[in-house]
Amino acid sequence: MAELYFTSDTHSYVYPTDYISEGRKNMGYMALSSLFAEGAIIVDGGDVLQGSPLIRYEMKKGSRPFLAAEAFNRAGLSIYVPGNHDFNFGYDVLESFLSSLNAEKIAANVIDERGRLGLKPYVLKRADDGLRILFVGVVTDYVNIWESKENLQGLKVIDSVSSAKKALEEGMKLEPDFTVCVYHGGFGEEDGPVKENRGSELAALGFDVLLTAHQHTLIEPKHIGSALTLQTGAKAMHAAHLTFNENGVIDAEIIDADASKPMKKEMIGIGEEIEKEVLLSLSEPIGEIDGCLSDNSKLESAVHGSSLADFFNDVQLEFSKADVSALSLFNDPVSLGPVVTLGRLLAAYPFANTLLKLKINGRILRDAMERSAGYFEEENGIVRISDRFVIPKEEHYNYDFYRGVSYSFDISRGLGERVVRLELNGIDLLKHPEHEFTIVLNSYRATGTGGYGVYRKAEVLERYSQDVQDLLIGYFEKNGKISIPEKTDFLLIL
Repeated sequence: MAELYFTSDTHSYVYPTDYISEGRKNMGYMALSSLFAEGAIIVDGGDVLQGSPLIRYEMKKGSRPFLAAEAFNRAGLSIYVPGNHDFNFGYDVLESFLSSLNAEKIAANVIDERGRLGLKPYVLKRADDGLRILFVGVVTDYVNIWESKENLQGLKVIDSVSSAKKALEEGMKLEPDFTVCVYHGGFGEEDGPVKENRGSELAALGFDVLLTAHQHTLIEPKHIGSALTLQTGAKAMHAAHLTFNENGVIDAEIIDADASKPMKKEMIGIGEEIEKEVLLSLSEPIGEIDGCLSDNSKLESAVHGSSLADFFNDVQLEFSKADVSALSLFNDPVSLGPVVTLGRLLAAYPFANTLLKLKINGRILRDAMERSAGYFEEENGIVRISDRFVIPKEEHYNYDFYRGVSYSFDISRGLGERVVRLELNGIDLLKHPEHEFTIVLNSYRATGTGGYGVYRKAEVLERYSQDVQDLLIGYFEKNGKISIPEKTDFLLIL
């Protein structure tokens, strides 16, 4: 019997901490890897170089090698497939990270024009019991949509499905006992020439196992056609454990990190000084608020507005000089103030998004707002969050707050007909849908993710390299104490 452990989207959560609350949490690669059996094949599906206070600190300080790479090596990582966020900082940073890994690096749809990343389209691994397992790796095609040309210099990301098919066909000549596709992407029903999540297409290629990632959700083991597939969430909170038997049977389960268990001796002492520096930096005040910027609950914020969203939008507007700003808050409600520490700010805005300024018109904005208006359902005069945003996973981050316009949603109406008021500087955009103006929003939303494909029709006026976290930190450093912003003119009608 051969054993395999799979993780993905760890985002450099190496230690058992969420960097928000005190105490050890059931998360972090050091804790999770204590569950890995000796001699197992250990695989990770990417997204290490962004997303936690630790990796942000390492990037700012230029610390190398990354602590996540050291943890992977000590755990005995066998295979690594890059995720989309691993391309966020350009070729040299990606090379530094990959070169520090002892694991095989596979990405069949990434062409390395400089030839320094050590990427292969597939590898054949022989387990301790002699079983031969072919691994093919691919990353979401959307790297081409999200990343700037500068970050992709020396690299080409080509079609994931055709690349996986070619790698599988070539790898089958090695006569493996089992085939596994590791895909930094997930599942979705998407239109357009480029698709973000193509798991269903990959499952149809004939792999025995499809290990998916990217969507930060838990997908319990299930079959799509002949392929056994699953997904393990994010932040090293869960892993998949698979066993391959000589008779061709594959079993799989999702296992949970348990910080109460003793860590393997190999993990003890990894980057302790850096971790202390990170925690110290997070506890330091960076500004004050004359009250509280609130996101008390997802439904309350969406219905009545959020001063936290208003503040974030105001920072985006001041920076970009756009007419309108749009942004989402994240799944976990976090409020700020009156004292703001770096850690609390990063908890409220946990991802290093960058911004784009687009030229749009009233029609495009209304279509985008209709997606946001679908967040609500009304039952017997009571408003609730629609299942569309919580099943099969929570997607509160796909509800957008708007600033610079006055607007109303009437949720007694059907989907696509709920925006009943939309005004910009006294202009009724519902009556003048061709009126043009500018909007600032993060790069992911601008590419149409989360159901906002209408933005793909817009002209990109400017791409900004500075991430929003740095903008927010700089705003507090510049202004010291800030006031609660005036509330956005928004009304929800039942």
